[in-house]
Amino acid sequence: MRLRSRRTATLLAVPTLVLGGLTLTGPSASADPVVPATAVSARTWLTGQLQDGLILSPYDDPDGNPYPDYGLTIDVALAAHAVDPSGPVVGEVSAAIADHLDAYLTPGGGTDLAAGGVAKALVLAQTAGADTSSYGGHDLVTDLEGRVATEGALAGRIQDQWHEVDQYSGDFANVIGQAFAAQGLDEAGSSDTDEVTDFLLQQQCAAGYFRQYFAAADAADQTCDGGDGKPSVDTTAIVVRALQSQTDDTDVAARVDDAVAWLLTQQRGNGGFGSDADIPTANANSTGVAAYALAITGHPTAAGRAAAWLRAHQAANVGTCRPFGAADRGAVLYDDAARTAGLAGPMDDQLVYQSARATADALPGLLATPAGPGDPNVLYAPGYVHTGSRTQVGVNDATPGAPLCAVLGAQRVLRWANPAGDAHLPLGVPARAGTYTATVSDASGAVGTARIRALGAKKLSLSVKERVHAGGTQVVKVRGLAAGEQGSVVVRWPAGRGGAAGSGAAGQANGKGVLRVAFPVPKKVSGRATVRAHGQFRDRAGRTSFTVTR
Repeated sequence: MRLRSRRTATLLAVPTLVLGGLTLTGPSASADPVVPATAVSARTWLTGQLQDGLILSPYDDPDGNPYPDYGLTIDVALAAHAVDPSGPVVGEVSAAIADHLDAYLTPGGGTDLAAGGVAKALVLAQTAGADTSSYGGHDLVTDLEGRVATEGALAGRIQDQWHEVDQYSGDFANVIGQAFAAQGLDEAGSSDTDEVTDFLLQQQCAAGYFRQYFAAADAADQTCDGGDGKPSVDTTAIVVRALQSQTDDTDVAARVDDAVAWLLTQQRGNGGFGSDADIPTANANSTGVAAYALAITGHPTAAGRAAAWLRAHQAANVGTCRPFGAADRGAVLYDDAARTAGLAGPMDDQLVYQSARATADALPGLLATPAGPGDPNVLYAPGYVHTGSRTQVGVNDATPGAPLCAVLGAQRVLRWANPAGDAHLPLGVPARAGTYTATVSDASGAVGTARIRALGAKKLSLSVKERVHAGGTQVVKVRGLAAGEQGSVVVRWPAGRGGAAGSGAAGQANGKGVLRVAFPVPKKVSGRATVRAHGQFRDRAGRTSFTVTR
């Protein structure tokens, strides 16, 4: 057992964060200018989903009433508190959870007391400053201590109190609940803290990650390396956060460092994080908890890249690109597919519920949202594009993760900058030839324009000398091209002893749209030669012929 001097600290207090060039010690109130607008809008949307202090699921009980999601409700309160610790949300939620505590801790199915639920409720009550010894009719510390195993390989492990009802009954306690238990018991000054923390640390594999599920209760080896220790980004990040109040212990600090080092290896090139082998796709839940864990452990660059990914999945309108309704703005969508669904119209109940889960995990991570590196620039190649085709307008130096809106005629295209501040906005080229201007805007207004020159099908005019002597020179003039348009000319010579089949040349039209190409005529041919020319696109073409004499 470790001997440590514990400090009394506000729950969820974190090391100094540097956000947007300003220093923030711990979470900041929403009025503080260092809190990014992304976090403020996410908090506003998320807390707006509460009904009488609870998040309701889209699933109804037998009486037709929606089931409350108590665990998610607590996540919402803790996330809101991380952004606005002086706000009323955590107190309102705490009161609602206390009123429904028995329903949360005894959910049925044979579970008489859910240890992870007790731990999570304890952390909520402590954060709200409530009396944990008389909370919803429970002494939470005593209840939790009563669910800590005391003997053998299980010593320190939290366990549900349950009885068998059917084949689905059992002990559902896991490592995430163990992390909440370590956090809550440490805050309470419980004598069980060391054993609970020790067992939590046994769930860390040598690679640095924490698994999500315990070994079977009858397993002799309860360690991660001794069992089926599958990596979990979410669990690892949550443990890092939960152990912050115990990093004065050098052993705990070293284990946290190992966990953070592993998290850094899991970040994708786009800044996001997948969950595990079963959910490898980057998603807001995993990216959010990882972003916050990296931010509070002194990794602002990696945290900022993750926050940029989160920002790029937040429902936000910009310029005249306004696909999100007022009821949806601020929500963080779970992944690319959910964002696509959100863009299609008002979010339905299922998408709102999924987004509430995503936003609860993403909100603290949005505190690391980076500011832009400078003024955005619109980039576009000056060449021609074909009518009715697709083209892309580029942007660099945008705010990482920020939404960008491209407007071309009636088109409105919304895309997001990557963590480096780069973006590509695809546009449809109009069906009529001409010069068009696409305007790109960010949240501050128009940032630049792109001049799009569209060319359509056209019959080109070719002029040549009607008769030219073998061994001489034929000059082909192609008219009807656009100024500066690339073109090519091919001459097919008549059959002859020289064996020359044809000649080709390419060039660029002058300012009047004329391309001039000179060809040496083979010496040993005679007859009719054909000339074909086309512009930058194959349907801009023309043909003619002339006679070679000897």
